[in-house]
Amino acid sequence: MTLKRFTWTRIAASSLAIGALALAGCSAPGQQGAAAPTGDGADACAAFEGKTVELVIPYSPGGGYDTLARTVLPGLENALGAKVVPINKPGAGGLLAINELSKATPDGSQIAIVNGTGAASAILAEAEGPTFDFDGLSYVGRIAIDDPVVATATSGDFKTWDDVLASDGFTFGSTGRGSSDYILAQTLIEVFDLKNAEVVTGFGGQSETELALIQANVDAIAGPLDSRRASIESGESHAVLAFADEAPAESPDAATLSELDLTDEQTAILDGIKLITEFGRPLVAPPGMDEGTLGCLQDALAAAVEDPEVVEMAEKAKLGIDFLSGEDMKDEVVPTLQELPQSVIDILKASY
Repeated sequence: MTLKRFTWTRIAASSLAIGALALAGCSAPGQQGAAAPTGDGADACAAFEGKTVELVIPYSPGGGYDTLARTVLPGLENALGAKVVPINKPGAGGLLAINELSKATPDGSQIAIVNGTGAASAILAEAEGPTFDFDGLSYVGRIAIDDPVVATATSGDFKTWDDVLASDGFTFGSTGRGSSDYILAQTLIEVFDLKNAEVVTGFGGQSETELALIQANVDAIAGPLDSRRASIESGESHAVLAFADEAPAESPDAATLSELDLTDEQTAILDGIKLITEFGRPLVAPPGMDEGTLGCLQDALAAAVEDPEVVEMAEKAKLGIDFLSGEDMKDEVVPTLQELPQSVIDILKASY
């Protein structure tokens, strides 16, 4: 499977060329007024000029998704020639806003960043919450992936993944059932048969969970590296296991899944969970959007992640960008998720 994706190391070499092409396609002068952008090609892109596009963020201000959305926002404005307004709509673990978006008019006036890992897990587990399925969204493109790690307190007893494997009564902190940190923790407990391990829930957010880790109320957090990076860089925690092929630069001694001696069954489950996390943090739009309008939004996001202002903001915030086109999300990633083995689905269902 060949996917059109790139990270910052590839962005630097191609930003001027791709950015110029996308800007040429999406910033043509258009008529002013209340009419929504419709049609194909240049006409659809021209219709965005001077309009307002709502960028819905399904969480409260200040979190990782909020920061990422506001980071790409200037690039979207530059590419579309439109005013992009961030709208925070928290609720139902990030699903409330996406449920509403899936029923909105597909005219390009509203897009959203989505917790792809959480949404995909809920859909696959047939959990209560989402009123949409994979076909109930239009895919603009992925901005980032989650790159999960298991982080433990630097002052604690668990310095390596081997320490965790040898533990008895190990505890993971989580915001609640169905959250990505719960799903990852539950997966690790089952796959590695961690003795008497459990997931402790009830924390109000990532900051509370991290405080519980530092105060030794839990032994670890399993979640996105971006959410752990500040704590790791401050020396309060470190990663002992990374789902990525390489250990993060902030914790170079962390074990990686690729170097562990795993059975075929363990590999199948962990690979499946990793695929779900690679659904990542995409921008989506309502279903049924015409090809011209959706194509313009897709081109605009491709240009936005290479916009110099966005690049600078992302580097300052230490945000990892891993772009994937909306077409590849729909044609390659979604079908792969729909073919995950039953062993993965069973873990997801047990996490709700």
